Amino acid sequence: MTSLRPLTRYDSVAMSLHWVMALLILLDFALAMSFSRFDPGDALYLPSAYDLHMAVGMCVLILSVARVIWRLTHRRPPLPDMAMPLRWLARASHFLLYAFMVVAPVSGWLVLSLRHKATSVFGLFRWAWPSIPAIAHMARPERVFWHDEFLPLHIRISYVGMVLVALHALVTTILRFDDQRAFLLETRYSGIAMSAASRGSGIGASACSLKGNTPAQVGRP
Repeated sequence: MTSLRPLTRYDSVAMSLHWVMALLILLDFALAMSFSRFDPGDALYLPSAYDLHMAVGMCVLILSVARVIWRLTHRRPPLPDMAMPLRWLARASHFLLYAFMVVAPVSGWLVLSLRHKATSVFGLFRWAWPSIPAIAHMARPERVFWHDEFLPLHIRISYVGMVLVALHALVTTILRFDDQRAFLLETRYSGIAMSAASRGSGIGASACSLKGNTPAQVGRP
């Protein structure tokens, strides 16, 4: 029987998908920077970066679909207490992140389909991404035209997505720091209150003993 109590954290599958995808997205972006911004012979140029970028992108796309399905079919913890505009902003940022995780690799898939280019999956075997039929049967001039349209779009989506990832990490860190600070303050003030209460009880007991009464006798007529 499923518990109806509010969740306090995501389940292990959701958290595993979150961290694996975060690492893959950062790795994929670094690989793209390697082959697009550096030349052979540069320290940050990796000869296999292009093939690895395609392979990692495929993994991101598959895991993104799995993550969306898991998100839609499982409960998740509620948002922390915050103002309504912040709630809407949090929901919008989550939606945009999920859109980025799906749209970025799909746009890359379109570019590969237009190129008719096979790539390697981690060096294990050659993988020709399934080409979209409407694209695969285009004449070369048409494919060149749409390639020149989709490639800049793929790059812009990637940059915007990385900005979203950075903002998400920053906000999450700030919220976690605030939660820890609130917990420490609550613990500190609880300790002070308990100490004050103990001192008050001690003073009351002393006053009773000075009058010759026990604490249980105080207040009796």
